[in-house]
Amino acid sequence: QWYKKFDDFIESVGFSKSDEDHCLFPKTAQDGSPVFLIIYVDDMLLSGRHAGELTKLVRKLQLKFAMKDLGPARHILGMKISWLRDKRQLFLSQTNYIERVLERFNMQSAKSTSTPLPINLWLFQRDCPTFGPEGEDMKLVPYAPTVGSLMYAMVMTRPDISHVVGVVSTFMHNPDRSHWNAIKHVFRYLAGTKDHDILFGPNSTSGVVGYTDSDFATCVDSRKSTTGYCFKFGNGAMSWKSKL
Repeated sequence: QWYKKFDDFIESVGFSKSDEDHCLFPKTAQDGSPVFLIIYVDDMLLSGRHAGELTKLVRKLQLKFAMKDLGPARHILGMKISWLRDKRQLFLSQTNYIERVLERFNMQSAKSTSTPLPINLWLFQRDCPTFGPEGEDMKLVPYAPTVGSLMYAMVMTRPDISHVVGVVSTFMHNPDRSHWNAIKHVFRYLAGTKDHDILFGPNSTSGVVGYTDSDFATCVDSRKSTTGYCFKFGNGAMSWKSKL
């Protein structure tokens, strides 16, 4: 109901709903430049070439809804947004979020490592405990919450952990100690790379550039393949996935 109310209003002031993403509302300003409004529940980002157009829109929104104008975008949904305007560069990162996650799972003092997973590490379904003290012991391990925390970082700004998050997610229902150790290794990797960000900037290549590949039946449990892709715009990754 909230979305329907917002959708009706924003279309009444000249925005249209994107067919590709119903949370994206584009509009053409009087000078022909684009204005974009992006909404996630009740968090909103506005983007446009002229501040005057954005100010008018903010005033209209404030007349209709109880809304706070937080000024230039600095944070949204756990992401930090920063710029180097003279170089026309924009950065997205989750340093604070990763620090909170590491502290939540007592990994803030962990020794960092340089890879998301140890080289040549293989995890198997046959290692999953079916009964006995090991299975009872693993019930005390917060496996699912840790995977969920890793997944949020992966979805937002960390394509480099896409593969490992996909791997450890397959053991969610019945993890083994080796699977838990793999998750702790990912935390150690994040501890050493928490300041990594996605950089968008001037690019000699126009448009979108994509990369994709698949291995060949490397899952020893199912003989399925893993495929992955990454699409970039302005030199920065904007869409990615790794999937069995």
